[in-house]
Amino acid sequence: MDQNPQRRYDIDWLRIFATLAVFFFHNARFFDTLDWHIKNADPSEAMFIFVAFLNAWIMPIFFLISGAGSWFGLESRNWRQYLLDRGKRLLVPFYTVGALILIPPQYYWDRVTKGLFAGSFSDFYLQFFNTVHFDFPFLSFWSGHLWFLRFLFLISLLTLPLLLYLKSSNGRLLISKLAAVTHVRGGIFLFVIPIFLVELLIKPPPGGDSISNFFYYLLFFIIGYLIPADGRFTESLKKNSGFSLISGIAAFCLIGLMLAVFGYDPWNKSFSTIFLLVSVLVSINTWCWISFILGMGFKHFNRNIKALAYGSQAVLPFYILHQTIILFVGWYIIPLDMFFLLKYLIISTVSFILIMLIYEVCIKRINMIRFLFGMRLIKAESN
Repeated sequence: MDQNPQRRYDIDWLRIFATLAVFFFHNARFFDTLDWHIKNADPSEAMFIFVAFLNAWIMPIFFLISGAGSWFGLESRNWRQYLLDRGKRLLVPFYTVGALILIPPQYYWDRVTKGLFAGSFSDFYLQFFNTVHFDFPFLSFWSGHLWFLRFLFLISLLTLPLLLYLKSSNGRLLISKLAAVTHVRGGIFLFVIPIFLVELLIKPPPGGDSISNFFYYLLFFIIGYLIPADGRFTESLKKNSGFSLISGIAAFCLIGLMLAVFGYDPWNKSFSTIFLLVSVLVSINTWCWISFILGMGFKHFNRNIKALAYGSQAVLPFYILHQTIILFVGWYIIPLDMFFLLKYLIISTVSFILIMLIYEVCIKRINMIRFLFGMRLIKAESN
């Protein structure tokens, strides 16, 4: 295929990678030692470690990649077109297939497994809408994994003046100066500083959709917006990928040591020496794994093949569908008496097949359904 020099295929590949990572992350949530909607009877420490590893960077990298996409979005659209496009891709699925079809069963399974409801889903369905409330500036509800869509739209809206300024001549000059600083060896790790400051001052809890997490993810969105603005960011991430990997492994192991040996509670955000130390380690861990993943993606995946076009189209409906399908399959598999890794394999495999079947049969070729899942419409071919 011809390579489009204006297109960053590596960012498209990274978006697909992040979506698959969050798919395997949510499949693992049945088995870790933390609370979730449906839980296996015997929790696994190994799954807890796997979940903790992914949790450190999985949602930050989603917002970072979305920020990078916004740079290109504002290259080809004015701000009104940009917000309209964001609304179609994020709010339409949130308030239609999300609110009416995909989220109510998630809430049902959550309530039933926690002993808070007994009865059929049909009896429960209308009760879901008791969760609807006004959450400025949105009409909101218990939104499961689709909180990401709401957060991303609001971040896109609130950061728009900054995004437009960074497109101006003064803004591009500022980006150029920052890129020059980060282009020296190790300079890309300066991004640890704002991440640490947010960790220290706002104290976001691990994962979730709290207001402190909102500002945490907003930071990664802005960082992502900067990366395609100057090629030196990309080059720095590529040349520092090896050190990022080593540093990420070290930081992750040290955080584990704090939890296992010193009994640090990640939900206790009261200020202390150990909180300060862990905040530093968490910031290093998060940024180093993101840097490593970005660096490897930029090195090896800036190429176009047929599978990329397919995956890039499927990635948003896949994300929208995945957690409801995982919980549906898990509802039947988790009670079975079998080894947890076998359950994990079955749930992951069956869920992936079902998601792709739904996409192929029900979504991909029907414009009305594509619209409801935030996809661009298929244009009718002229004779």
